[in-house]
Amino acid sequence: MYSTIDMGAAALLVIDVQNGFVNAGSASAVPVIVDLVADWSADNRPTVFTRYRNYPNSPWERLLGWRALHGPPETDLIDELIPFTARPKSHLLDKTVYTALTAEGSRLIGALGVTDLILCGIATDACVLKTALDAFEHGYVPWVVRDAVASNATRHSAQQMHDSALRHLARLIGENQLITAAQLTHLIHATPNPDRR
Repeated sequence: MYSTIDMGAAALLVIDVQNGFVNAGSASAVPVIVDLVADWSADNRPTVFTRYRNYPNSPWERLLGWRALHGPPETDLIDELIPFTARPKSHLLDKTVYTALTAEGSRLIGALGVTDLILCGIATDACVLKTALDAFEHGYVPWVVRDAVASNATRHSAQQMHDSALRHLARLIGENQLITAAQLTHLIHATPNPDRR
């Protein structure tokens, strides 16, 4: 059983923190996410920013009637994160599905040589949940920063969807895999990266 993050073999996955996903339900997590990314990037650690993009006749359109996020500015990362995408160990991954572990995402993350994937972003009950479960099933050790994820649900209570997703994650990947931003920040400062610039 894992008890802590292997900071020397970890990447931060910043899931879909895009203009079109930030709303009243998810906005409270944004400052926490930005602060985490700033601390993580300052220590020159690998970061993967994902961007979801919808497309014509997608399952989201056909089955859910959801027609958002077809292009900018909705698909753009929020302004506060843009500067971090230019850092040396930062990567941008575009996707058209819930998970970050697409064929391209799996190649990218595999090339980083990491074992632990730390997830923050939007939405707890969709892309974060699916990516965490896929990471678990693909042999990675997933960690979800519970106060740096949020739901942007509008058909149901965003808070209830977020809480439900965290309960599912605790059951499916392990209670220990849900951490707080304060715990991660402590680990960043307690285990400085030797490659820090």
